[in-house]
Amino acid sequence: MVARSPAVRPTDKARHTVLTALGIAAVCLVAVILGGTVYQAQHRAVTERLVSAQKWSDEVLLADERLSADVDMALSTGDQQWVDRYEADTSARDEAMRNISSIAPPDARKRLQSQALSSIERLAEMDRAIFDAIGAGNKPAARSPLEESLYQYHKQIRSTATREFLDSAIAAVRADFTRVQFDAFIATSAAIPIFIGAAIILWRRLVASLVRSDGAYTEAEQRIKNLAMLDVLTGLSNRLAIRESLRHAIFRAEREKTKLALLMIDLDRFKPINDRHGHLIGDLVLKEVAARMAKVVRNRELRGRYGGDEFVALVEFGDDDEVPRRVGRRLVEGLSAPMTFDGLTVDIGASVGFAVYPTDATDEEQLMRRADTALYAVKEAGRGSVLAYTSDMEATVEARAELEQDLRQGIRAGLIGPFYQPLVELATGKICGLEVLSRWHHPTRGVIMPVDFVEMAESAGVINDMTMAVLQKACLDVRSLPAHLTIAINIAPRQIQDEWLAQKIMTVLAKTKFPPQRLEVELTENALVDDIASAKHVISSLKAQGIKVALDDFGTGYSSLWYLSELPFDKIKIDRSFIKTLHERPESAKIVAAIIGLGKSLGVPTTAEGVESQRDAEVLRGLGCTIAQGFYYSKPVPAADLAEVVKSLSPPPSKRVA
Repeated sequence: MVARSPAVRPTDKARHTVLTALGIAAVCLVAVILGGTVYQAQHRAVTERLVSAQKWSDEVLLADERLSADVDMALSTGDQQWVDRYEADTSARDEAMRNISSIAPPDARKRLQSQALSSIERLAEMDRAIFDAIGAGNKPAARSPLEESLYQYHKQIRSTATREFLDSAIAAVRADFTRVQFDAFIATSAAIPIFIGAAIILWRRLVASLVRSDGAYTEAEQRIKNLAMLDVLTGLSNRLAIRESLRHAIFRAEREKTKLALLMIDLDRFKPINDRHGHLIGDLVLKEVAARMAKVVRNRELRGRYGGDEFVALVEFGDDDEVPRRVGRRLVEGLSAPMTFDGLTVDIGASVGFAVYPTDATDEEQLMRRADTALYAVKEAGRGSVLAYTSDMEATVEARAELEQDLRQGIRAGLIGPFYQPLVELATGKICGLEVLSRWHHPTRGVIMPVDFVEMAESAGVINDMTMAVLQKACLDVRSLPAHLTIAINIAPRQIQDEWLAQKIMTVLAKTKFPPQRLEVELTENALVDDIASAKHVISSLKAQGIKVALDDFGTGYSSLWYLSELPFDKIKIDRSFIKTLHERPESAKIVAAIIGLGKSLGVPTTAEGVESQRDAEVLRGLGCTIAQGFYYSKPVPAADLAEVVKSLSPPPSKRVA
């Protein structure tokens, strides 16, 4: 009899099936858990890489902007700190580029090397050549590369190739993220048919994980978007976001038949604060500006930082055309209030220019350009106020731009030169010095007086070049005259903020072999009001070299006595407005007498400007004034007539020139 195998019981088969199913389910569960763990790790890693890539990209772009700004500031100030900052910004850019290169595709790196490496190196060489020229005191040579098309070409190549490279790197990271999500989807889909029960359990866990991961990605993506659209320092909209918001606002205003005003806001006296107290205080000021803007402009309306110390605000309104002006005034008032940081109080101001859609412009570009034109006009008019765009501003800006270009060329061509007006001792009638007055010999407009171009030279950043050129010519003209004759030259307000001013003047004196003791520098109260600390430093540096310093136009400011107590002036010049009304207004005579008495008490000689008659001279002599200057003695004359004027005013005095 053949033995038979034991029969397989249905319960055993069911148990085996269940065990097999459980085993398969366990394997699937383990596989899905492991897959989910791997996916989460990959997801976190690629998300972090995406955030890091955007951060490094922003650092590279910010470093590029700072490199250009460092070169411009080095040219404007001649300060070594901008050269040092350039090196620091170069290192920061290189570090950020190395970081992002580690995640960039090889072809993107090769493309960057082939397209931009030589331009980046060449641009760095040209920048360092500029710094060398600045260090050597050769500003024309330093400025020359910036005016060459090759410099701009290399700068454009660096900018374009860098942006393409950064975009490629970020795109590669985004592609990795997409691939990770796709792999996770495939793994999940494959596990579902194997065992529905296990898949349901695992699916719930996976869904929860995906929700958390998607939330993290959405949060990271939102952070990236915010970084791209917000100014990191102030939290306001950046330039990119401003343009996008402006387009939407114009579309909304057109649809709803409302009006839209774009206010451009420029901070006054910000640069001296930044230079004097450092960028930390400067950054705190900018943050405080953003906070104060929020108190004036409604939350739903745009507030942005356009760049540097320039901000924008967008105001939507209906039929009341005074709304933008009122908002502008509140901004000026709010930003002009003192700011205090850890016991340090600083004062800035603000100027506001605005243009209105659709009255002044029909698109965002035109609106921004015309608001900027209005801002330019208000700064030219004296700052600290609000000005609306008008159609005649365009012509004014174009005419000024043309004249400004002529001014730059005139300085280079030596068309701005000195005229001289004698300074005469009232007690003896002897000439004791000459004031240097600039005249611009324009090829088509004739002789242009200082009142029409000095302020323009300041705003254009060429006042220092012009002053040094005029001083050099004056030193050469006067060097051969009697040794007791001094020359006096005016220094513009912006030059007082240049801590290297004394060194620049001494360079001119050394070059012309003109004794510092024969030079007198005249400063107005307007040159002191913005930054008294810088004025102290410059005056001390000048006096340490033997150069005398005079306070010009005394009596026209609100704090003249305070300046005299704080600053060691060698002379006080009485403003011509008091001399002009000396005989008609008793108050003027009293003020002149008081100033002369003040000078005597301080042991400081006084000079009266605008003396036009013998009567003026006799009254001033009787009051004890030391020196006189005006048409009674001589009009301003060119160098060719100097010898004759000096001779006519040398003892014995033979003639007065009416």
